[in-house]
Amino acid sequence: MNKYIAIIVLSLASFIARGQGETVIIVNYLPAVSLGETADFTNNFSPRGVDFEVNYYLSEDFSMGFVTSWNIFREKISGETFDYNDLTITGTQFRYTNVVPLNINAKKYFTGNSATPYIGVGVGTSYAKQSNDIGVFTLSQDKWLFNVAPEVGLLYDMSRSTVLSFKVKYNYSPKAGDFPSVSYISFGLGIGMK
Repeated sequence: MNKYIAIIVLSLASFIARGQGETVIIVNYLPAVSLGETADFTNNFSPRGVDFEVNYYLSEDFSMGFVTSWNIFREKISGETFDYNDLTITGTQFRYTNVVPLNINAKKYFTGNSATPYIGVGVGTSYAKQSNDIGVFTLSQDKWLFNVAPEVGLLYDMSRSTVLSFKVKYNYSPKAGDFPSVSYISFGLGIGMK
């Protein structure tokens, strides 16, 4: 079912983009590296990530838009013991961190011929969930957090209606209550339509 919803959304997005010459819709493959407290829980490079962004150009060198992404970090830890409430648990742990930011973004473009570098920042919220699977037991916690995401990137015009996207983005969500801060750097490679 989710596959069909994604196909419908992308089809509608491409139809809308063609009707508005000042809108660019981009889908990026988004591998990432966890940092800080995120790396303390799941310390690795993750090839699991994707984002979807819509940018509306207010002028030739400035856009506002919306971006959502999903990154999954995973780590396997063998034979570690830890305490949870009044329990001491030993076993192979499979730790997961899922992060889904929803941001409003602003980008400043430095126009060139076919390659256009930019800087930008996104601000919004982020859903984060940490899970620890040990045998048949799962310990998890989740939280909605404030999120800020500065980025630098490059758009390369492949044709009048198609762009290639390269970007590096830092996502940060501060600690909230007992939930740790979330931070990671992602590397985007994508394609878009204008």
